Amino acid sequence: MMGQESMNKKGTIFIVEDNLVNMKLIMDLLEFHNYSIIEAYNGKEAMEKIEVHKHEIDLVLMDLQLPEIDGLDLIKAFKNDSSTKHIPIIVISAHVMEADMHKAMEAGCCNYITKPINVEEFVSKIDEFFSEARV
Repeated sequence: MMGQESMNKKGTIFIVEDNLVNMKLIMDLLEFHNYSIIEAYNGKEAMEKIEVHKHEIDLVLMDLQLPEIDGLDLIKAFKNDSSTKHIPIIVISAHVMEADMHKAMEAGCCNYITKPINVEEFVSKIDEFFSEARV
C-alpha cells in the first residue's frame, strides 16, 4: 500500500517554520494536494534534517525568522553546500519590505511568498513550481 501512495505524490517539500499554526496550515494544504512533507521547527533542526533527507527533497519552504539559525543563514549554508545547492528554496515570510525580499533572493532563494498566505495562490504557486521543474 505504501508504494502506491508514494507513487501518487507530486514531490517532497521540506518546510522550515517555527510557528506551529503556520506549520500546520502549510502542511495540511500541501498534504491535501498530494505532496510529501518533511518539517523542521528551527534552524538547527533544519541543518540536521537536510543532511539526512537531501536526496529526497524537491523544494524547501523557508521562514526567515527562526530560532537557533535564521533563515537567511540557512539559505546561504544550503547554497554553499555542493550536496544541497541544487535544491530550490522559496521563502515564506511576514517580512514584506523590498529589502528583505532582495536579501533573500541574493542569498539564493528562487521565490518569495508573504504571510499571511493566500491559500489558493499559495497552492497554485507550489503546483506551478513543480510543473515548471518537470518541463
